[in-house]
Amino acid sequence: MSKEKKKDTLLSSIERVLAPGHFIAYGASWTFIEGLERIKSQLDNLVTKGGAVRAVKLYELFIAGCCEKMEEIDDSIGNMGMFFESLFCSWVVARQSAHLDSGETINQILKMMDNDEYGLCYKIENRLSAILGEKEIDRFEEKIRRRFKECFSKESKDVKTIYDFSSDVRNNADILKAIYAARKKSEEYISLCEKIGITPKDCEAIAHIYRAEKRYEQALYFAGKGLDLEKEGGWPNHSGFELSDLKRELLSVLGRRGEALQTAWQEFVQSPSEYSYEELLKYVPKKDKESWRSKAVAVAQKESLDSGIIGLLIKIKEFNILSERIFSAAHNELECLGYYALKEAAKELSKNHYAAAAKIYRAMGMEIVNNGRSKHYKYALYNFENTKKLYGKANIEKEWLSMVEIMRKKHSLKYSFMKDFEDIVSGKSLEKEPSFLEVASERWRKQIS
Repeated sequence: MSKEKKKDTLLSSIERVLAPGHFIAYGASWTFIEGLERIKSQLDNLVTKGGAVRAVKLYELFIAGCCEKMEEIDDSIGNMGMFFESLFCSWVVARQSAHLDSGETINQILKMMDNDEYGLCYKIENRLSAILGEKEIDRFEEKIRRRFKECFSKESKDVKTIYDFSSDVRNNADILKAIYAARKKSEEYISLCEKIGITPKDCEAIAHIYRAEKRYEQALYFAGKGLDLEKEGGWPNHSGFELSDLKRELLSVLGRRGEALQTAWQEFVQSPSEYSYEELLKYVPKKDKESWRSKAVAVAQKESLDSGIIGLLIKIKEFNILSERIFSAAHNELECLGYYALKEAAKELSKNHYAAAAKIYRAMGMEIVNNGRSKHYKYALYNFENTKKLYGKANIEKEWLSMVEIMRKKHSLKYSFMKDFEDIVSGKSLEKEPSFLEVASERWRKQIS
């Protein structure tokens, strides 16, 4: 088969998988993207087998086709955007493999970013900065720096924060920051921030650069600066989410574990959970773990019951305290808590704390029924079956009978559900709740039948 024939075949495959003229609904988008991924994989293989020159043109047609398709797809979940980013980067790699002009590559990248109607190139500079060659990224940086300088020169002199600058200034600054972070140009990054203002996210990026260079004191300074800025609040899209953990790591590296421990404790007290507890334990000396565990328990006993406290008490295996907290909570309070935390708590408490476990199963079942989530009624029934069983083990059947009375008064019009519920009341057992494997296998059978 000739190369031209192969090219025609691949081009036909691209056209077929993009299905021009056919709208892709939300529910069909996953399958649609899988089809795109399969064709992209063929193009990627073409590059590795020496067909980079041919692949470049096919990537370009594929990219253009994806842009056209944006009017014909519900991409609410953003899968098309993620696929496009991967496709775009593969195109760049193909141009590199084909030894095409690097200046032309950068010019075309910038044109694509400028003419991006659908946000497909949003933040793509983060990945590009990691794959561009030395000459390419030099050109990229130079062109963006010129753009920034031009639009920055037109700005009013009395702007106060980064949010006061025009979108052109902000966008070009963001691209420059991504380049500086990738190239570990801390001085250039700081100089740019001096022009437009520094944010917590900037501090985090600069701290990461210094940490990579083992300049820990400088990294610590910017981590602390970022945290101070966070306290001021109001940083949409510019918060530094790793600053606290980063600061503790740096303190530890610098031999200041006591300070790291103190900040971890402060954050735990502010937001106690299994995750903040795990972070705390990173800095607790082994010999002191039990005393710090006791301090964590004391905090958990004082805080309002929420998913974080439940997860924490499970983590530290304080099931007696967890049982007491559950049993003293109002029914409607439990119904508002997170499902996954409650499910794990019910599983653990079912072993020895029957009344508390029953109350959790009741809450999980009631939450489903009270909100009319009919597709999940079968799960509510399993929860109620466990509720009855555990109230019986706890010898407090009156709680079960009280719940039955509430169900009959409040949900009598849910005929199909109430019929199954009355079967539970009368003692008839439901079929065993299917496992995830069983549910997934049945779904697969339906998909392929």
